[in-house]
Amino acid sequence: MLQKSFLGTTMNLIVIASLLAALVASTDAWMAKQLASFAIGAVLATTPNVADATVAPDFSGSYSDPNHPNCQRIISVDGTKANLKGTDGNPGCPADGSGAKWYLTGKVDGSSILVDFTPKGGPADLKGVWDNNGVRWPDGNKWSKK
Repeated sequence: MLQKSFLGTTMNLIVIASLLAALVASTDAWMAKQLASFAIGAVLATTPNVADATVAPDFSGSYSDPNHPNCQRIISVDGTKANLKGTDGNPGCPADGSGAKWYLTGKVDGSSILVDFTPKGGPADLKGVWDNNGVRWPDGNKWSKK
């Protein structure tokens, strides 16, 4: 997204500079108006629409899992790579969050996260989707960010 926006801004500057140079060189008032009109249209056409831009959620943080009370659920994200760690109890954990430790990997893609749950006996690419303040999983369970 940033790269696309930067490219659009660079193109805008090149178009503006070229048309301003032509305006300065032109002695004809009609031609100057036409070039100015074209410059404004070119800038508007190449400027990204900020209203359409969506901000991807930040998955990094600690979560509570209603299916595993008091158990740890921590997601850290570096670029698109996600690392998840947590604990499990039977079904919950003691108040200090201790329990059987596990580590998972995944990938963030916009407002969704694909996680390999095979180390815990689950599917290889379970897709979680950001839902207001947490991750909603296909079974309906939601990890809420603390």
